[in-house]
Amino acid sequence: MAGIYIHVPFCKTRCVYCDFYSTTRGDLKQRYIDALCEELTMRRDYLQGETVRTVYFGGGTPSQLEEEDFRHVFDTLSDIYGLDACEEITLEANPDDLTEDYIAMLRRLPFNRISMGIQTFDDATLRLLNRRHDARQAIEAVGRCRRHGFR
Repeated sequence: MAGIYIHVPFCKTRCVYCDFYSTTRGDLKQRYIDALCEELTMRRDYLQGETVRTVYFGGGTPSQLEEEDFRHVFDTLSDIYGLDACEEITLEANPDDLTEDYIAMLRRLPFNRISMGIQTFDDATLRLLNRRHDARQAIEAVGRCRRHGFR
């Protein structure tokens, strides 16, 4: 069994506690997606025929990507490994990115799980951490994701 982690380094803002590599330079997204798909293709033999069971988009903030970005990555993964046996495809997301429209877009893609970066439901702590959402937005985002069938 194999799992693939895809790092998406883009963030709208930097959180003061975060040690992961990220950038606020959204103008680099397309170049990054193209380079990522190139590298996936170059490493096509890396898994030596193992079946891919999980794909995890982490970050940064993968919910900064658009549908066409994800489609390019999923098309590449599908061409190389096939995703038919994939049991779990996860997207890390910030609560304030998870609008009705964005969640509907995610449902058109193979995602079946969302890992939401809430951190806390205490608004003062969220402000201290430079998070973009508040507790109410986080609770509403969880509800929207559940209504759309995400785990």
